[in-house]
Amino acid sequence: MPAPSSAAAGDSLPFVYRIFFFLIEPISALVGAYFAHFRQSTYLNLTHAESTPSPIPLGTTIAMSQLANLYLFFAINEALVLRSTSDLRVWKTVLFCLLIGDLGHLYTVRELGLPIYWSVSKWNAIDWGNIPFVYLGAAMRIAFIADFTGFQVNGPETWLEFHKNEFQPKPFGDYDVDIKVECCGVCGSDVHTISGGWGEQQFPLAVGHEIVGKAIRVGPKVTLIKKGERVGVGAQSYSCLDCRQCKNNNEAYCRQQLDTYGAVWPDTGIVSQGGYSSHVRTHEHWVFPIPEALPSTAAAPMLCAGLTAYSPLVRNGCGPGKKVGIVGLGGIGHFGLLFAKALGAEVWVISRSHAKEADALKLGADGFLATADKGWNEPHVMTFDLILNTASSFEGFDIDAYLSLLDIHAKFVSVGLPEGDGIKIRNQTFLSNGCFIGTSHIGSRRESIDMLQLAADKGIKPWVEECAISDKNLAETLTKLHNNNVRYRFCMIGYEDEFGA
Repeated sequence: MPAPSSAAAGDSLPFVYRIFFFLIEPISALVGAYFAHFRQSTYLNLTHAESTPSPIPLGTTIAMSQLANLYLFFAINEALVLRSTSDLRVWKTVLFCLLIGDLGHLYTVRELGLPIYWSVSKWNAIDWGNIPFVYLGAAMRIAFIADFTGFQVNGPETWLEFHKNEFQPKPFGDYDVDIKVECCGVCGSDVHTISGGWGEQQFPLAVGHEIVGKAIRVGPKVTLIKKGERVGVGAQSYSCLDCRQCKNNNEAYCRQQLDTYGAVWPDTGIVSQGGYSSHVRTHEHWVFPIPEALPSTAAAPMLCAGLTAYSPLVRNGCGPGKKVGIVGLGGIGHFGLLFAKALGAEVWVISRSHAKEADALKLGADGFLATADKGWNEPHVMTFDLILNTASSFEGFDIDAYLSLLDIHAKFVSVGLPEGDGIKIRNQTFLSNGCFIGTSHIGSRRESIDMLQLAADKGIKPWVEECAISDKNLAETLTKLHNNNVRYRFCMIGYEDEFGA
């Protein structure tokens, strides 16, 4: 579990909380314990009156009961300040107090006998007040002490060793949604992240950002999601929503954007954890309702791979009358083909060899080009309106040949993120057609919702291999993905069996 930041670990606790927790609460408990042990008759008359049986039980037992009576008083106050701190010590202390309160009631029932709760006609106000204690304690444990469980990796040296750990989510906010995960797609980003290919990361870390599950808790200000809905979460879980980019449906480019996993939440020191977990906690803006017609295991990989292909297609004019090239038929590439066809374009797949030609045609491609063929580009020079590059490697990549395919001022958009230095290009390459080269970063909420609806309306069926989540299966699945042994997307299932209800 990631350690709290120094700010969160001490001085950031509210002054009111420090006064109450370190002064008022222990004094109240000591006063109550004094009356319970040394003035038992007064204590029993004040608390249980005529419902109290005899003989009087041990003072230590009554002292525990008194602590239970005090529990409601201080627990409510603590609940009011828990939102303002992520200090794990505070949360554990509250849990400890709740458990003490529960134990106090159990001992009270054991020593005083069940009639203490059954003699309803003889109860006084404090007797009645005892009833909600245990129930409130359970509710507070659910509301405030809800640790999640996930399969984490400890570092790139052991990136295929997954450990099932509990971890602390960020404090629950007014706009947050808690999601019980049903399934999660396996993305190339997961491999690059935990293997160290993309540089230093925050470990231990549970990856996975193609998440579908059930919204089991929503914040008081949430309006976009209803409790009980089947929803999805992709690669992003936060942006400011106030900058120029956010207000123009460009949230993915917000300077304050945070990833679904591996991001450090401001003012807490808590590292966001991904979908190889029992639950995720996400701001409502990045939680998307899943159309009923779309199976969960089809929707999950769309939330990163699908959106990564869909956004640049729609932003760059993919549609009827357009000729679109998809470079690379992999996880993202096969989504590029499916969505480009669904948007009405003529679609050609460009690959190194003819090995995937049959798959491309089965998925709906209008044509196929293999760069291993001599003069592969010549019949199509300056005929493409858009090329989407999803290649996972730039080794032997002849960028001049690819760009020669583009019509005047057409675009080459590269969304694959291979490790290494990338491609080199000469200015002279652009002179023959004035083409543009660029990239794209996932997509907006609006695009996510539109993409999912398009997939439901058109009956888009991605090629997904399902695998039950476990430490062993995650290691095997990510090894296969690392070796490009997948057609064309993995999705982890079986969360109910692994993590329970």
